[in-house]
Amino acid sequence: MFPKGVGAYVDLMRDLIPEMKDGTVRTAIDTGCGVASWGGDLLDRGILTVSLAPRDNHEAQVQFALERGIPAILGIISTQRLPFPSNSFDMAHCSRCLIPWTEFGN
Repeated sequence: MFPKGVGAYVDLMRDLIPEMKDGTVRTAIDTGCGVASWGGDLLDRGILTVSLAPRDNHEAQVQFALERGIPAILGIISTQRLPFPSNSFDMAHCSRCLIPWTEFGN
């Protein structure tokens, strides 16, 4: 998912979103998280990230994230509201939403 690694991907995002560097972004939610590598990288950079797996068949990925100390939940987002109030997160991310975040970067 991250051809040059998740660290390089987050570095490019930080160049585009300066608030990720200055402490403005403190919390994030990652939907369609896979094995939560993005959330793990942000956690190392001081941004608390909740990784959300969208389907029941991703249970093993959520377990893997939890075993690595990364907050993760399983949520069927098409039929249920998430258990968070509005404005709980400073940033939302979906790496599998086919948005070319780094297409016009370096």
